[in-house]
Amino acid sequence: MITDRGDDMKKLLLAFALLAMAPLPVLAGEIADHATAAEKAAAVGDGPGAVKEFDAAQDALWTAIPLTIRTVEQVSAASGVGVYTVRADHRYKPDEKLHLYIEPVGYAYGDDGLGNKVINLAVDLTLKSENGEELGTIPELTSIKLSSRVKNRELFFNLTLSLDPSSTPPGKYLADFTVRDQNSDKTAKFTIDFEITR
Repeated sequence: MITDRGDDMKKLLLAFALLAMAPLPVLAGEIADHATAAEKAAAVGDGPGAVKEFDAAQDALWTAIPLTIRTVEQVSAASGVGVYTVRADHRYKPDEKLHLYIEPVGYAYGDDGLGNKVINLAVDLTLKSENGEELGTIPELTSIKLSSRVKNRELFFNLTLSLDPSSTPPGKYLADFTVRDQNSDKTAKFTIDFEITR
């Protein structure tokens, strides 16, 4: 049977047009499933059920994301999550301490055997010159460990650097930090810049 190529092309274009108009399947995962269930529970006034499902959605999201440093600020004071005063500049006098406010997210939780969830992070530091030349590394500069009955997702920590004028003379510097989750293989990196003045 001989057909007209023009008719074949019209049929092919019609098939593509119908395919384009067809709704695509919704790709829902664990996070979306729990969020949808939370919304449905809230809509019928089931507060406890909504919170339970919302917590489950947060758990799934938290597990899926990498360890991330959401906020890093050079501060003059910090006393709680989101409660800090940003330093006006990144210039320091010799012997002056450098204070950082750090807010991580996506860390894993360990178990202390007593029913507590344990957050356990270690921080490494590599100091560099302004042009990126490595001047020194301090593994495990500090560690953060917190035990809690619940999975705390609001966490901040202060990090204070005391710079020795004999090894950090006046000039501009970079500090590369690596935060290592001791409960998983997750890591996060961030860099700050600062200047030591005369």
